[in-house]
Amino acid sequence: MRQKNGFIAVSMIYSFFLVFLMIILATSARNAQTRELLRVFKNDVIKELNQKEFIVIKLSKEDNYTVSQEIDFVGETWQVVENKTDSVVLVLKRALNMEEITSALETNLGNDSFFNNSCNTSSCRIKMCTSKYSNQFCYFVNTSSYRSYRFSDSTIKYILERWLEKNVNLQKICRWQYDEEKDKRVCQKDTLLEMSFSDGVSTQKGYIRIPTKQEINTTPSWMIGTNAWTLTKEKEVGGKSYVYAFSNSAITSESALEIRPVIEVRKY
Repeated sequence: MRQKNGFIAVSMIYSFFLVFLMIILATSARNAQTRELLRVFKNDVIKELNQKEFIVIKLSKEDNYTVSQEIDFVGETWQVVENKTDSVVLVLKRALNMEEITSALETNLGNDSFFNNSCNTSSCRIKMCTSKYSNQFCYFVNTSSYRSYRFSDSTIKYILERWLEKNVNLQKICRWQYDEEKDKRVCQKDTLLEMSFSDGVSTQKGYIRIPTKQEINTTPSWMIGTNAWTLTKEKEVGGKSYVYAFSNSAITSESALEIRPVIEVRKY
């Protein structure tokens, strides 16, 4: 009798053990299935988000925009440069600060070659051209060693494009796409429009720039309390390029002034 009872006890233990194993296996299988479902769902969400065009603020076609009018847009205050039928050209009311500029610059470029002594945490002035990195930017060493200014070869354009890439709020109104030729992400035509403009040398295109001489002449309020670059070249003397400033005077591109970004935003 004792052996029979012992056999029954052992059988019950094994039965409970088998039931426990079945529960563990079923739970593990369910967890694996759940993880797979979550992975698929997560990938679908990421795919949808990558394809989605984010627009955080819309400028209405019904509103009237006047030159120099202040507009709150993507967390910043901008001024109207030009009001068009389907878009508005805006300039940032403030200049880019040192933190934004140093963040935009790559460390291996040697930031000291872009700045002058007027660059600090609250204000930062940048050279349009530099005597270093002559294979990448416009520069002037002497009358026999120089590279003439054009906006496409300027340090300012380089800084602006990287500032745009790093600006989280402005990214939300772009449809970003990787450009293999440029080896970087570019903002595709959407809410932020590609602009066509002249730097006094040639016609160029871009999603971000600085004002032209003509634009600051029609909006004198911009010049109050700031001394920033325009992108308009006036002349070249002995290889040294002269570019207009907000003060409406042409100064050498090796000087350092502030940066005021310009964008064009589609109306909806």
